[in-house]
Amino acid sequence: MSLALGHVGYTVSDLDAAIAFFTEHFGFVLRHRQLQDNDYTRATVGVPDAVVDNAILTPAGHVDGCELQLLQYVVPALPGAFAPVAQPGSAHLALEVTDLAQLYRRSSASGVRFTSAPNRIDSGRNAGGLIAYALGPDNLRIELVQRPQSGTRRASHSSGAHRRTDEYRS
Repeated sequence: MSLALGHVGYTVSDLDAAIAFFTEHFGFVLRHRQLQDNDYTRATVGVPDAVVDNAILTPAGHVDGCELQLLQYVVPALPGAFAPVAQPGSAHLALEVTDLAQLYRRSSASGVRFTSAPNRIDSGRNAGGLIAYALGPDNLRIELVQRPQSGTRRASHSSGAHRRTDEYRS
């Protein structure tokens, strides 16, 4: 038996807004969309009256590999909000980027909210890289990480701290 990561799914309150967020700001491509109003979906999710609008997205240029699934429960329709970051059960999606400073400036200018400007990672396996959290629809957290260039990783420190960098503010 072998396992592979197939997709990561998030339930959102407005599927059109969530699709637009990922396609317009992060270059994702909508690969498939369907309304699931069937018994197998209701049985699988454990919601007897579920009707689910389902979208599959991938990063541009990637057709194989892990996909992003966005779901909106048309029935039952509930308001949306992701759990606070420190609450057990909260989730985030991590995207590896090659130029976080550019993406931060462009996304901020187009209205994407961030918890902070990019921070330099000063410990752990990504020491020397950059990290920031963007906030999407329903406050879905998207971690944007720029891994350090080869040869710039430093030894892991026990503090686990991130150094704030203000050089990315416009």
